[in-house]
Amino acid sequence: MRRAVLLSWFRRCRGTVTGPALRDVGKVAQHAAVTRVKDELRHLGIRVPLRFIWSADGSGVEEDAPHIVHLHRSLVAAERAPAAVVAAAERLLAFDLAAVARHEVGHALLFRRPRAAHAAEFRRLFGDVRLTYRVGTPLDEVERRLTRHGGLANSRYRREISLYSATHPHERFAEAVRIALALAGSERALRDWAGDRNLAPTVTLQLVFAGRWLREYANGS
Repeated sequence: MRRAVLLSWFRRCRGTVTGPALRDVGKVAQHAAVTRVKDELRHLGIRVPLRFIWSADGSGVEEDAPHIVHLHRSLVAAERAPAAVVAAAERLLAFDLAAVARHEVGHALLFRRPRAAHAAEFRRLFGDVRLTYRVGTPLDEVERRLTRHGGLANSRYRREISLYSATHPHERFAEAVRIALALAGSERALRDWAGDRNLAPTVTLQLVFAGRWLREYANGS
């Protein structure tokens, strides 16, 4: 997959919200992908009252309002992307609406129970979330790693779930949740995911941790 094609799709899915879509901004995000992510959470017994809201300027969760998940309205354009683009984007950055929603759910759930990030195992696998957050837009961060650092051809990224996970411990964990939630927290499926992509053992451990954390979340662990 040519880099230019991938970046073109990323820009399209994270571009300026225009036209009729602007009327959705600030409203509850009603979309099949959001419903699917809610179902995945319920399957794991996680019934946290999250509100998914359409945004005009990116996706995210504010630490002091973890019950609100903002989703960039332009992400729905990913529905039209060729399967090859979706597959190639998997280890670069959350690409489609469901993937981004899962990533942001990772932030939301951790912000609700921040003590998890203080545990020694968390810090060993993901790093210290207290590090200063100097992260640009997701697209800028990924494009820089593609153009200046060789992208996934650079062996350093075998130790990362995605290029974006290399930006900060918070993003590293959210990317682990993105994959773990999509695979229902199954340890076997997560080990297979990392093994099929020939990733470093630390990635397997990150995914297994995220899967276990999700499975235990409903119990207050």
